[in-house]
Amino acid sequence: MYRSSALALFLSLASITTWAGVPAAPARLGKAAHEYSTTAIDRYLQTEMRRQNIPGISLAVLKNGKPLYVKSYGVATLEHAVSAEPQTVFQIGSIGKQFTAVAVMLLANEHKLDLDDPLSKFLPEVPASWNKVTLRLMLNHQSGIPQFTTPDRQLLDLVHDYTDLELIQLASKQRLEFEPGTNVSYSDTGYVLLGFVINRVTGMFYGDFLRLRVFVPLGMTQTRVISDKEIVPNRASGYEKAENGLVLNQTYVSPALNRTADGSLYSTVLDLAKWDAALYGDAVLPQAQLERMWRVDAHRNGQRPLYTFGYGWENNRLRDQRLVEYDGNWQGFQAVMARYVDKRVTIILLTNLALCRTERLGHTVAGFIDPELKHYPESMPDSDPGKTVQFKEFLDKVVTDGAYADGLSPAGRARLVPSAMNTLRRDLQERGPILKLTVVEQPDAAGARRVYRVEAKDMVEFYTVSYAPDSTIDDIILFSEY
Repeated sequence: MYRSSALALFLSLASITTWAGVPAAPARLGKAAHEYSTTAIDRYLQTEMRRQNIPGISLAVLKNGKPLYVKSYGVATLEHAVSAEPQTVFQIGSIGKQFTAVAVMLLANEHKLDLDDPLSKFLPEVPASWNKVTLRLMLNHQSGIPQFTTPDRQLLDLVHDYTDLELIQLASKQRLEFEPGTNVSYSDTGYVLLGFVINRVTGMFYGDFLRLRVFVPLGMTQTRVISDKEIVPNRASGYEKAENGLVLNQTYVSPALNRTADGSLYSTVLDLAKWDAALYGDAVLPQAQLERMWRVDAHRNGQRPLYTFGYGWENNRLRDQRLVEYDGNWQGFQAVMARYVDKRVTIILLTNLALCRTERLGHTVAGFIDPELKHYPESMPDSDPGKTVQFKEFLDKVVTDGAYADGLSPAGRARLVPSAMNTLRRDLQERGPILKLTVVEQPDAAGARRVYRVEAKDMVEFYTVSYAPDSTIDDIILFSEY
């Protein structure tokens, strides 16, 4: 763990920047309520920094694309005790996927590609067995292209400086996990390959295309592709936590792996606030196309996917509030950008500690801003403990038999087809043993719908379960939170 003096130092360092035009309080809250909300935010984040050993955080709370509260806490680097500031540059991990998706859609608008084009049209190196993989299916994680890295498989040598062709060849040696368009599985590899598509279509590096077409026009002057070699003013240091709790410098990766389009960008909360503002207008893409990015595509058979990926975003509901968000983890950093669409509230939270619980932090902060955005509790009085035990037994049986359907109603069997159940099995196995399962919402007295909080070592998932009158399961909607 940190030495006590270092811990006290970085927790005592906090800075606040107020932007020109920032209201003294949110328009719909009274002054006292706003002061309470921001005090509660500060207290909550500082408590979590101590609990999780997070060196630094930058936070931006936005309403209608304009800042309500922008503040940084702790340090950008432990070794020199430099305080974090709103202009501190963090890596943002997979939040960068939304920019890759925008680049692809910009090129589609210009008729330089079509989202339903096969990947092989641009990367003829991929195998013939991938001929049904399209750009659209890569954007929404329905391509079947496997991850380079899973808990059971590590294909990448993190210190090898791969060429583009080497990465394409490495991906091409893998068998697809399923027939494209018939299931969903998160794939960083798919976005790496989309970056190479952008390179070939434009004749330039995808990062340069983003700089010219997105970052410069929006004034996002601190957003760019990662470079460990170049001098980057206000750059934070990234940290990782060992199993024994010791905080260490980020693991080295080769320059090539810091240039891929699955999430290799620097940014700041100030730049991402400009991005959020642009998403309310047509500065980058027309609103109809942005909405298309935030919509979940059905599988080719019309089934709703088990996981709700759009194009570079996740599309969730949290307590019946529409939530379009993405988190990112890479090389000692963890980040989240969560947009509560109906409320027009956005939470951006950047940290310099890998695998800290940024989604949970962001969702909780949102509840301090608007009570209707309050997060689920960790548990609540259970009106039917037997049903909760039954659901835990159901998940345990899914782990051992992915096609398990004994607990499903006829409607549930039609909805949760064997491929979806096998996907759930795989992900439950990767999460590890269930540490805690509680009911967190019971919206109807009859118990026809319940929300369960399922906690594993590195992930919390919320299962909204609809029941038939005989207590078999009609449907499950999943919402993962890191």
